Amino acid sequence: MELARILPDKTLPLNCSEEDFLTAVLHQLVKDFQWDFERVKALATPMASILEREIEWGMDHDPSGTFAAFYRLDLGEDLVRMILHEFERPKAIAMLGEKCLQRAALKVWTRWTYSVK
Repeated sequence: MELARILPDKTLPLNCSEEDFLTAVLHQLVKDFQWDFERVKALATPMASILEREIEWGMDHDPSGTFAAFYRLDLGEDLVRMILHEFERPKAIAMLGEKCLQRAALKVWTRWTYSVK
């Protein structure tokens, strides 16, 4: 996972490393999906795969929790609905995972770029 892939039109704020940024994105996802940070950190799995598995599980077992995470990430109900209606389930889940990753990264980028130091 790298910033250029997640947010291709953004650059890191001054004095911020990509490693610190990606850790902050992970923390944002942990917060929004209400995960256990140590458990997620211990997984040797790419974040996109973790998100896809979480979304797939949530769609089957806890849709309200999954949609609450989408809300906390500010994905927008119209976007989520469009993706779920326009694409087959595996593709829709992958797209939603990517959107979650992008929104978490954008939240961190915005906070880091515009915060008063």
